[in-house]
Amino acid sequence: MFEGKTLLITGATSGIGFATTRRLLAEGARVVAVGRNPQRLAELVQHGGDAVLPLAFDLTDFARYREVLAPVPALDGLVHSAGIVENNPLRFFSLETHQRIVAINQTAPLALVAELARGNKLNAGSAIVLLSSILGPEVGIKGTASYAGTKAALTAFARVMALELAHKDIRVNCVAPGMVQTELVDDLHQLSEEALQADRARYPLGKRYATAHEVAAAIRFLLSSDAAFMTGQTLVVDGGFTAQ
Repeated sequence: MFEGKTLLITGATSGIGFATTRRLLAEGARVVAVGRNPQRLAELVQHGGDAVLPLAFDLTDFARYREVLAPVPALDGLVHSAGIVENNPLRFFSLETHQRIVAINQTAPLALVAELARGNKLNAGSAIVLLSSILGPEVGIKGTASYAGTKAALTAFARVMALELAHKDIRVNCVAPGMVQTELVDDLHQLSEEALQADRARYPLGKRYATAHEVAAAIRFLLSSDAAFMTGQTLVVDGGFTAQ
């Protein structure tokens, strides 16, 4: 499916981005892997060999986008998976925390797509997938206004970008997961295992969180020709959580 295709994946060194990178490499893609974990980048290179172009880069360093992206080959797809999750409740609101969340979750994907479009780095017929969340577009959780706002923004970005890039047959969509069993959840030491189990039980399909591989499968679908007439849409992967 992806033989001869070149894809850029941000957040490629952890969680959903790592799983997506591994899956697309297995299907013959060449991947520009953007991440900040040199050990994971090295692991991807060891796994994918010449098919992996590692790019250690802080996506909030906006002044360097043109310089860093200049040597990147023309792309057939982009997955923006990089992001951070931090609580920022109203009573303890931190502007610094808010700006940090917005910079990586919201400004980075917009600036990245804009720079790639200006530099003619997106081939006609390519596909862009932004990793949103049900938190923001579909549901709310106390203390997460900054994060939820950035994820809701991505669904709006997809609709507008889809219209702006349609003349080049470039598709733009979002994947919106519920909770996903990644390193982030594994490191939630502030929650007891009992609390996590109770939260998992709220997901009708299997009483569990999604796996990173299941979300990667949805991303892969939106990148593929099977989704050739889908653009400006958000694909929810939440085990039925928002159906309740």
